[in-house]
Amino acid sequence: MFSRFINLLKQDIKVTIRNYFHFVILFLATLMIILINFVIPKNVKLTPNEVFFDNSEGKVLENYLIKQGIDETRIFQSREELEKEVEKNNNSIGIIMEGALDNAQFIIIHQGSESPEILNVLDSTIESTLDKIRNSVETNNFRVDYLRSKTEPIPFNKNMIPVIIVTEAVMLGFFLISVMVFQEKEEGSVKAYRVSPGGTLEYVLSKAVVNVILAVIYSGLVILFTMGFSVNYLSIFLIVILSSFLMTLVGLSVSVFFKNLQEFLFVGVFIIAVAGFPLTSYLSPSFAPSFITWLPAYPVLFGLREVLFPSGKSDFVTSLNLILLAECAVFLVISYLTTHKKLMKEGK
Repeated sequence: MFSRFINLLKQDIKVTIRNYFHFVILFLATLMIILINFVIPKNVKLTPNEVFFDNSEGKVLENYLIKQGIDETRIFQSREELEKEVEKNNNSIGIIMEGALDNAQFIIIHQGSESPEILNVLDSTIESTLDKIRNSVETNNFRVDYLRSKTEPIPFNKNMIPVIIVTEAVMLGFFLISVMVFQEKEEGSVKAYRVSPGGTLEYVLSKAVVNVILAVIYSGLVILFTMGFSVNYLSIFLIVILSSFLMTLVGLSVSVFFKNLQEFLFVGVFIIAVAGFPLTSYLSPSFAPSFITWLPAYPVLFGLREVLFPSGKSDFVTSLNLILLAECAVFLVISYLTTHKKLMKEGK
């Protein structure tokens, strides 16, 4: 069985190269490396960007903000300039200070789409800033406790690496396996395989391993040229291998029920769209309904981030690998049964 599997794997690798799948992977990896390193910014401010015009006596607010290291491009010298900036930038709020420090008055110019919570926080921040300028706050009346050791903030562009790996390396396997199956159907390779000594299990494993190899090459290149050698590649590759293996088996289990790629496309896109729901929770962690957390991509995204940027949740990565291993075992059985019934016995 093992020699048959190796021979079939060599054949599938040749077919993959003949169809230029490896060029697709290399092109996508290069594109993502460029995006991460040169296009996606390191810092993105999700809350409105405050800009200031200090019309107060002595410009106490402007002087204080400069001492605190604020980007001076956020300070304007007239109300007209400030209003033009707010009008130009839809994610900005203008703050004008007038009068003396002891009787300061503020004018807030905003877009009108900000939530009341944002404006209330801004109001409290202005009050707190005034207290600090007046030196009327001697000690903080709060303290900060950390559940784990404090870690450095993750740059926004690097924080997108798990998303890029999951959407390309993992989910791409879902479609690639479908393309391979339908192509073999059209070329008659499946019919030829039915009369060969090869079994269903070798067929399933060979297709899955080819996609896993592509996923490892893709994720390895992306991480190498964005993170360097400072990450645990063994842990990364283990998650990628299990995730890609799982999605390939899911793709195979579904695609065998369709005659061609056109019939499969609508269902395939729907499944990928649902499987991609966890991306919204990753980008906005406060939104994590239960049905999203049960989808495989949810723990994979956070598991990859934990390996790339460790925060002390090593147990989470271990449990993730065990869950993926169990899911792979289940879908290996499902894909074997569906492939054996719909692909290997079809037409017999």
